Amino acid sequence: MKKLITIFLALAMVMALTLPVFAANTSLTIQNSDGKNYEGYKLLNLTTSLKGEGHHTAHEGAHVDACYNYAYTVNAKYRTILQEEVHANGGNYLWDTQVKPATAAGITDDQILQYLNNQVSDNGDEYHTMRQVADRVYRAIKEANIEADAKNLTGSNDNVEQGYWMIADVTDISGNAANSLVMVDTKGQDALTIKPKTALPTVEKKVKDIEDSEDDSILDNAWHDSADHDFGDVVPFKLTGTLPSNAQYYTTYKMIFHDTMSAGLTLNEGSFKVYMYDTKYKADVDTDLNDAAKDVTEFFTVKLHDFTDDCTFEIGCDNVFEIEGVSKDTAFVVYYEATLNENAVLGAAGNPNEVYLEFSNNPYGDSTGETEKDKVIVFTYKVVVNKTDAHGHELQGAGFTLSKKNVDGTYTVIGTELVGGDMTTFEWAGLDDGDYKLEETTVPEGYNKMSDILFSITAIHSETAGEPTLVSLDGGEMGTGIVDTGVIEKDIINKTGTILPETGAMGTLLLIGGGTMLVILAAVFMITRKKMSVYED
Repeated sequence: MKKLITIFLALAMVMALTLPVFAANTSLTIQNSDGKNYEGYKLLNLTTSLKGEGHHTAHEGAHVDACYNYAYTVNAKYRTILQEEVHANGGNYLWDTQVKPATAAGITDDQILQYLNNQVSDNGDEYHTMRQVADRVYRAIKEANIEADAKNLTGSNDNVEQGYWMIADVTDISGNAANSLVMVDTKGQDALTIKPKTALPTVEKKVKDIEDSEDDSILDNAWHDSADHDFGDVVPFKLTGTLPSNAQYYTTYKMIFHDTMSAGLTLNEGSFKVYMYDTKYKADVDTDLNDAAKDVTEFFTVKLHDFTDDCTFEIGCDNVFEIEGVSKDTAFVVYYEATLNENAVLGAAGNPNEVYLEFSNNPYGDSTGETEKDKVIVFTYKVVVNKTDAHGHELQGAGFTLSKKNVDGTYTVIGTELVGGDMTTFEWAGLDDGDYKLEETTVPEGYNKMSDILFSITAIHSETAGEPTLVSLDGGEMGTGIVDTGVIEKDIINKTGTILPETGAMGTLLLIGGGTMLVILAAVFMITRKKMSVYED
């Protein structure tokens, strides 16, 4: 008898080793979940059983997914919400084969399961029908104030019961992030890792450049991440904001551009315009803003004072869905102008300007996030002339005038003549690239006037870069510029006047000497001729 019992126990142990090991719970891990807080709603319960004899087993005697029967049942606490979802949104695939009940209460559990099974899951960057169902169901759960089945999930090895779950990100998020919502089927898995899809908007800032000596229409030029300008130039800027790919799941969507300008730029407060485009591509290719799909300036509010950050201005809309035609592909362009002033920084440091976008980041709440900042830089330069004599000594008494060539070939004087009794260094700050003429319009006494110097300022700076830089600076006949300081410097040497021919000096003596010699020769000739005449007689 003892022997039989021993054999029976041994067989029992062997059988135990081959029995299906089905996890009652799943360890749930959510990617990129640091600092996040999630809640779970188990919409469907899950039961399982091992298939009968002949079911397939994997290697080493372990059962695989195909070895099990799975059965889903509707969680009673969500039945009413799911019935209403199916009744309102069930398609022909459901009602072609069944009679649609007159009310949501007539929807059966089987119809709920069939409806959910028919939805298409998200793929890549596309949101499909399952995401739309999840959105509607989650809103209904929130409105019904139904308590979550799993709270305070961290996304790191959270232990949840087997079932069909809706996992909601309920973190109070700030910064460049947004809340997410996912549907998870744990079906027999001991551990499961999911990657929520987070959709974010974008913001971009651009500036226009112009070479005055060659072009007279700045709005025809392309938008770049850097530009160079003269003091007094009106500089065009644009801000482009896009919506997230899941924008359709928001009932309201806030967009506020926060722009910070350098002290070297003065905002032209009346220059704001806002345009709406069907896509960002259309916004990007419309360089002169003449093809704007729609002027929506009236929907945006400009704020110039009392900021919580250090920005120069804010321009935004509390709900862009109030504008007809807005979709997830819509792009908004804010256009404005500023004038480069005498506080502008010269050279490589330039005059940086930044923008970030404040945006709605939770379809089910009113919190906002912030994008990373995007930067552009406006550069400007300086020409310095040092006046010396031929020995390298500072020379006073000169005056210079600098002019810039226009697109029609004429020159316009920059400021006025720089002249002073003791001035020996002459500076013109706030210059753009282009063609110039330097004239000595006052000449020191005792010195010759220099010939006019025609020169060109040429600068290379980043057209597309996250951190725009000034690469090189050249002044042509005035020499190579210093990138860091933005200075092009040259020594101008004046020479004393050349000694010209005089009257009454050596020339007069030569004339007198020559005349005397002629007189003597004439006298000799006359005496000689007279003597010859005597002999002839």
